[in-house]
Amino acid sequence: MMVTRRVPLVLLACGSFNPITNQHMRLFELARDHLHATGQYQVMGGIVSPVSDGYGKQGLALAKHRNAMAKLALGTSSWVTVDEWESQQPDWTETVETMRCFPTAKAPVRSRFPEQL
Repeated sequence: MMVTRRVPLVLLACGSFNPITNQHMRLFELARDHLHATGQYQVMGGIVSPVSDGYGKQGLALAKHRNAMAKLALGTSSWVTVDEWESQQPDWTETVETMRCFPTAKAPVRSRFPEQL
């Protein structure tokens, strides 16, 4: 039987996370389980990327508070982490721009799984 190497990937969720909820965290688990079930992918980690204060949404908590809440919520996760790059930008950043910084953003995940990424 030939063993097929699964494609390693990292899940990225961008949003306000105002606040982060159990459903946000559950989305990562559902996506990971589905992708693993295909037999084609190996999810190596997940990244939550809160939007910057420049997004301008009414009632949006400060990015530093949303980052702190997300870190607390994900504190026991062995595979999902918070990346602050997007939240530290002075203006709202399109998701595609956040994805372009992905090599920088995935550094926390890379440190957890260096042999696989």
